Amino acid sequence: MEKESSNIPSSILNVRKYHKQAYTYLSNALQIDEREDNCTKDEEKALTEYAKGVKELEKGIGICLVGSGQEYDRARKLQDKMNSNLSHAKGRIQALTKSIEEKKEQQTKDNRNSRSSQNGNKATGIKAPPQLKKNVTRSNSFSRILHDKSKKDSQYKSTKVSQQISNKNKDEEMAVNQVNKVSHLKNVDSKHANLILNEIIEKGRGVSFDDIGGMNNAKQILEEIVILPALRPELFTGLRAPARGLLLFGPPGNGKTLLAKAVATQAKATFFNISAATLTSKWVGEGEKMVKAMFATARELQPSIVFIDEVDSLLCERKENENEATRRIKTEFLVGFDGVISDASERILIMGATNRPWELDDAALRRFVKRVQVPLPDVNTRKDILKKLLSKESNCCFTEKDYNDLARITENYSGSDIAALARDAALMPVRELKVEQIKTVDPSKVRGLKLNDFISAMKTIRPSMSVESLSKFEEWNSKFGVI
Repeated sequence: MEKESSNIPSSILNVRKYHKQAYTYLSNALQIDEREDNCTKDEEKALTEYAKGVKELEKGIGICLVGSGQEYDRARKLQDKMNSNLSHAKGRIQALTKSIEEKKEQQTKDNRNSRSSQNGNKATGIKAPPQLKKNVTRSNSFSRILHDKSKKDSQYKSTKVSQQISNKNKDEEMAVNQVNKVSHLKNVDSKHANLILNEIIEKGRGVSFDDIGGMNNAKQILEEIVILPALRPELFTGLRAPARGLLLFGPPGNGKTLLAKAVATQAKATFFNISAATLTSKWVGEGEKMVKAMFATARELQPSIVFIDEVDSLLCERKENENEATRRIKTEFLVGFDGVISDASERILIMGATNRPWELDDAALRRFVKRVQVPLPDVNTRKDILKKLLSKESNCCFTEKDYNDLARITENYSGSDIAALARDAALMPVRELKVEQIKTVDPSKVRGLKLNDFISAMKTIRPSMSVESLSKFEEWNSKFGVI
């Protein structure tokens, strides 16, 4: 554990530390806040714990994360979650503060009335009627870090909030509702469910199918499985129900992950971006619990799409000498995917992407009903990719003939290879300048790209796949793929 922590930047560790401390304070506040018939002292205790939690959240959110990689992405997601929790915690602080003030004012009025009533009754000899308790509506629980906003807040501010709510607030409310739904899942730890919720990709971000050149076969199948059933669910029932498993396979760098991003943008579904790091753990038994939580959360928030990049790392072929923890994760995944607890009417799609489909377990392969090859781009697709890349260059001197010639000579180049080739070629005009010129030159006066720049760049940027490797994909596709 110490070795792992030593490899993680201190900024990320600090974000996690503040989040953990804030969670402790807010949990204590929740326990007090959720009691029935809280008195003023209880509310003041809860207010103190909320205030401590807010300070820790602000410290964690204030940390600047400079870097890239999976750990930084997870830390930024954690900061987003902390930001959402901060807004709800501040809302509870305002509500409790107002409730405490109201109770103190009411208590003062009751004391005055009691004195005047007692004075009057002494003269008349009549007993004073018992004081009626004011009906104070409490919060329905702040688990709206964790859940929805309190009833008292919604009653007090419902009119104003409905008029002023922004798109950002709508996203936050959606996230809160998602947490509310999964927090009480049967046989699922809320901690695991919250970790899975962190992997949800928000809608409206990323790319669309129009931004992706070629791959018409894959796009058509994705529309059939994802887009159209979302638009007309009543048509896709019974035997027309969409497939629950889709496998995208092919050489690396050809847009399998890009297709998943486009689906996340265009599909009207909850999109989970799951990796092996999300589901695996060094603690025995945690991995299968995470898998169970993933499927339970996807069912609760359906229609759902679960995308697993490099799925072969999770579902490779089972062997006799395999690690027991890894084997149990695979078993739990297969049971959750298509086991006794699954339902034919569920709107869940498991989408996997891999560069090594032949290493998948047979049981896993059976569950991926649709297996679509994403091959190397053909000449027309390469031309589209080049046009999209060079459209960003204002002083590009390419003609239609240049595009055709370049698309022809870049055979066996993947999409990422072509992008790397274009970046290297774009440096050719700068390389012709001397260091002194580079320091003072006007960017608009640097010459535009030419076909010869790409030909020169092809001497250093070569195709990443050999012909022998490509033939292996074709052979596997002829046996198991969608032709």
